[in-house]
Amino acid sequence: MKNATKIVLGSQSPRRLEILADAGFDVQVIKPEIAERYPFDLHHYKVAEYISKLKIFDVYSYLGEDPEFILCADTIVIFENKLLGKPRNPEQAFKFLKSMNGKAHDVVTGVSMRKNKKQISFSEQARVQFKELSDEEIRNYVEKYNPMDKAGAYNIQEYIGVSGIEGEFYNVMGLPLKRVLHEIKQWK
Repeated sequence: MKNATKIVLGSQSPRRLEILADAGFDVQVIKPEIAERYPFDLHHYKVAEYISKLKIFDVYSYLGEDPEFILCADTIVIFENKLLGKPRNPEQAFKFLKSMNGKAHDVVTGVSMRKNKKQISFSEQARVQFKELSDEEIRNYVEKYNPMDKAGAYNIQEYIGVSGIEGEFYNVMGLPLKRVLHEIKQWK
């Protein structure tokens, strides 16, 4: 981008910051102070978008104005109709990865964007296929990469167990960049 568009990123995700910075944005990070809770009866595929809305409300209320883009996102993993959040410990990380071993799951990233009193929210989905790994290979990944801050206990850039993706790579990484760029270009 010739003149770097400024974005206030309501996230402490180093992956989202990396995606936006690599795309040429001037990024300011503000951590949303919310409890990532959602209604019990909310459909799994709507949870990430719902949480992104909570985050943007918090960041906007802190800033009090929105002359620059504010962007908040949340990523979830859905496997066998269950949400897999961030593992609490290495044992749970191993269990998550072992259960998904050789199978496919969905990654949904919900995004909320705001600028000049206009706000939109959307979700993007990708399907990720894992190959079969041995217990030792899974344990080595958990020990080496410490995936406790990652939904589903893995990072797409590091995990050797990924055999294929249907959808955008960056969506699985934490931010659907193609859609974000499209929305910024269309912003009125």
